[in-house]
Amino acid sequence: MSTIASSTYNQTALDQINGTSGQSANAANVTSAEEIQNRFLKLLTTQMKSQDPLNPMDNSQMTTQMSQISTVSGLEKLNSTLKVMMDAQLSGQSMAAVNVIGKKVLSSGNGLNLQNGTAPGLVKLSAPADKVSVDIRDSNGKLVRSLDVAGGDAGMLSYTWDGKDMNGAAVADGSYSVQVSASNAGTAVPVTSLQGYMVSAVAFESGQPQLILSSGQRVGLTDVELITA
Repeated sequence: MSTIASSTYNQTALDQINGTSGQSANAANVTSAEEIQNRFLKLLTTQMKSQDPLNPMDNSQMTTQMSQISTVSGLEKLNSTLKVMMDAQLSGQSMAAVNVIGKKVLSSGNGLNLQNGTAPGLVKLSAPADKVSVDIRDSNGKLVRSLDVAGGDAGMLSYTWDGKDMNGAAVADGSYSVQVSASNAGTAVPVTSLQGYMVSAVAFESGQPQLILSSGQRVGLTDVELITA
């Protein structure tokens, strides 16, 4: 009976599994851990039948190869599980986005609406601030009033404009814009002006839900600070 030298055959088997032999140089043919396992088991069976009893296969090499196969299989299963979780999360986000159509949301915006001589506003502080300033401008960009708002902790901070200019004269109702700044002990603090919008529709870009606001802008769910009925 003919025998095959273990060292030569063992290396050949490993090369074929790894796709490095002349006949298996194209690694693209191996598409999954299951294919690798099937190929490995066939080669292992053939080798065990053909090996020289006086010169058996190298167990350390075989153990290493089996460990590598196990790792690839584990990664494939992990990727499959993550994909299922991501699909479920995206589905949940889509349903949540559709449910806010017709509702009012708070998102970043520099608009301020004056009605009946009063205009409530909101800002979001990223850190505590002892000083918050709000500059109010008309549609032409002219400065109408500067408000000094009492500071506070990180989070939302409300203020109200009484509809008067810097000389104390009442101005006409309508739309105005604001520019906000904040500081703490002289150090600037990031601050965002918030504005209320109605959600008119939901669009999907690259599979991600986007809220279409009454202003025409699009925002993601993570950009919404508050949702009201």
